[in-house]
Amino acid sequence: MVDDDAKTLEPARKTELPARLIDHVEVDLEVILGEARLSVAELAALAKGELVPVDRMLTEAAEVRVNGRVIARGEIVSVDDKYAIRVTEIGG
Repeated sequence: MVDDDAKTLEPARKTELPARLIDHVEVDLEVILGEARLSVAELAALAKGELVPVDRMLTEAAEVRVNGRVIARGEIVSVDDKYAIRVTEIGG
């Protein structure tokens, strides 16, 4: 039963935090080349040298994710013998 006299809660106002308060907060950034779905049996059967195809073509951009959310896309490049990503698109 709903009480008609019950007060409804109003959402709190969104407060803008000064950027300097959160600038030091670190987040995990992931670069995703592609994804594949395997059964547990396929995963257990993986051996050194086997190839696992993923759902993305070589010409497609890799995704840049923060906390699982796509924030950008780009191309994989090499910088000083390490992988890097050249951002080509910002936004999900």
